[in-house]
Amino acid sequence: MTMTTKQPKQPRPGPGRVVHTLPPVHDDRPGKPAAAESPDAARSAPHIIRSGGPVKGDVVGRRPTDAELERPHKKPFEAHSVPDAGPRQPHFPDQKPRGGGGQPQGSETGDGRQQYVRLRIRLRGDQLSIIDSHLVDGPLGQVTGFPGTNAYEVTLDGRLLHAGALPDLGVQRSFPNPEGPEVQHGHFFTQRDVSEFVARVPAEDLSPETIKRVKVTLHRVSEEVRAPRLGPESLALQFERQIRPVAEIEGLPESVLPQAIEARGGRTPTA
Repeated sequence: MTMTTKQPKQPRPGPGRVVHTLPPVHDDRPGKPAAAESPDAARSAPHIIRSGGPVKGDVVGRRPTDAELERPHKKPFEAHSVPDAGPRQPHFPDQKPRGGGGQPQGSETGDGRQQYVRLRIRLRGDQLSIIDSHLVDGPLGQVTGFPGTNAYEVTLDGRLLHAGALPDLGVQRSFPNPEGPEVQHGHFFTQRDVSEFVARVPAEDLSPETIKRVKVTLHRVSEEVRAPRLGPESLALQFERQIRPVAEIEGLPESVLPQAIEARGGRTPTA
């Protein structure tokens, strides 16, 4: 008995329809040959991503060798910070003090030291005399106020070299005696007949050619005077209403020259 296979009925094309029939599929066609195993076959194998992603240096799809696994890992790059030296400061030479206006003044020696001469002057009546002198190492400061009763100035041909205040020149004070008689319970002031004071002058202005033209003047101060800066004129011209001269000495002895003071050992190392 012969069995027949019924074929499915094909739909009839309707009006205006075109039916395309697919060809039957035959399983007896040769398939794609399998790839041969080779050393490069691992490159086509799927890559498994480890936790944290691939490590730098690994090739995607390649399995590391035993030598690479035993190789120590490189330390991460460490940046060494260089300390910032900052902008370079310009170099300026040492400032030299100038005279007047409260600025230190004086003469400079060969090694850069400043010096001035300190004059010890005696007042007897209205006469001035120099009794001693010292050479001092250091800058000479200039005051701009004159309180008290007296002031002095040193000038050269009318130009002011230095000036200073003498608040209590020639005044002798006595302290009160509470246990004594009543007349001793207060302060007493006595004017001396002979008194001494110290005047200063820059050493650079004293030379064998100038000492005879240097003048030291003692002034009486009627009321306190102050100025932001002293000018080159004498005090009597700058404060003509408050200051008047009472004694002076014109011309200094050769013993006040810095070289003469140095020769006799009269130099003071510090001011």
